[in-house]
Amino acid sequence: MKIKKAFLIYPPTGLYMRDDRCQAPVKGMAAQPIRTPLDLAYIASTLENVGVECKIKDYPSEKQGWPNFEEDLKKFKPDVLVISVTTPTLVADLTAASLAKRFKNDILVISKGAHYLVEDEEVLKKFQDLDIIIRGESEFTVAEIVSSDNLENVLGITFRKNGLIKRTPNRPLLENLDSLPFPARHLLNNELYLTPDTKEPITLIYTGRGCFHQCVFCAVPFVAGHKVKLRSPQIIVSEIEECIKKYNIRNFFFRADTFTWDEKWVIEICKLIIDKDIQIRWGTNSRVDTINENRLHWMKKAGCWVIGFGVESGNQESLDLMKKKTKVKDAFRAISLCKRYGIKTYALFVIGFPWEKRSDIKDTIRLTKALNPSFIDINIAYPLPGTELFRLAKKENLFNEKDLHGYDYAKPLIRTKYLTTKELINLRRWALLSFYLRPSYIARTLLSIRSPKILFSYITSGIQLIYKTFSSELHVEEFREEM
Repeated sequence: MKIKKAFLIYPPTGLYMRDDRCQAPVKGMAAQPIRTPLDLAYIASTLENVGVECKIKDYPSEKQGWPNFEEDLKKFKPDVLVISVTTPTLVADLTAASLAKRFKNDILVISKGAHYLVEDEEVLKKFQDLDIIIRGESEFTVAEIVSSDNLENVLGITFRKNGLIKRTPNRPLLENLDSLPFPARHLLNNELYLTPDTKEPITLIYTGRGCFHQCVFCAVPFVAGHKVKLRSPQIIVSEIEECIKKYNIRNFFFRADTFTWDEKWVIEICKLIIDKDIQIRWGTNSRVDTINENRLHWMKKAGCWVIGFGVESGNQESLDLMKKKTKVKDAFRAISLCKRYGIKTYALFVIGFPWEKRSDIKDTIRLTKALNPSFIDINIAYPLPGTELFRLAKKENLFNEKDLHGYDYAKPLIRTKYLTTKELINLRRWALLSFYLRPSYIARTLLSIRSPKILFSYITSGIQLIYKTFSSELHVEEFREEM
């Protein structure tokens, strides 16, 4: 069948980060904006390069459901459907496959997601309406699928042939990230993706992949590898310029598994932005041990306003067991440096590891206030298949593997050896409330605001946080003596 049209979707199954490296629920987090579906936009670019007409739809961000999906199928009449899934939503996501086959029996249904690096054959056996699974990086794979006369020549896929499940050799990780075309942002509804404060359009810029470290909870080692691969500063800045000229976007999140690792590279990007007099506002993420004054000096000059840090825990033993390879004191140093340069900080923590007691989590809650960053989020450890955490939790019988789907970083699947999932939920809620509702935090935040528009955004976000926290039962009495 000649492929003429491809439909690429985020299914209407909840707001999640679906870039494979992170699968957190946006709705369950305190300070996280909706993210642009760049994974689909990259696939669409490679498909357009081989003459395929593409349509992208992010149903959760559009606040649309399955009836809208069926209507879009009828109107667009695609030959191929590409579904981006997360582990928490996988079962619900693949409803799209059965609906697509009902619409058109010979439609080619392809799915991508980090989950398939571990459980590709199992999923293909269970979901008969799914034709092809992509294992690993997907940007060029779909274009190869639609252009190939023999799927066995396409690396990194699992598919059906004559009733049998076939598995091609793994696709090598992409070494030259500059070979990627710019994502097809012309297919995105860019007005959906807004900064949390100014409510202006924002987009992601993928800048690098891979991380040298092996944190037990992280998908990066098996999704992107341990080698750090970086796009060239010139290519990154060219994409920024395209976003400004074509889409009037001046707010960015520089996405990388470890953006601040290479100091020379970071500074080169910043100097290019400054030399070209590109007026933008951007944020990024960093480890707490890969930041220094020189990096921050240039990042601030180039428009950086916020940095997210994976602090993870306030208990050193827990940090060591999760193989973070950082010290609690590193977090104090990183946050302090950012404050000195006037850069806001977004500290992320993880609780609920198999070995954690209540006292360990209390250490983390105390650290959130001692660090006093601009924003925090607290996730509950989730056993992504392929991670060491999955193997540890399974070995200790801390969860039922059959119940893997339907849970996430805010709705825990695993308990610890000492705490129930209900206790973890309550600890997380209490931690968020006790941080954000401090009179000193509220006063500091209000005094830092210079715009009525931003003030309104902060007030709205605060109300939403309180509503999300109190919408479910919170046992305050349980913590009154301890906290």
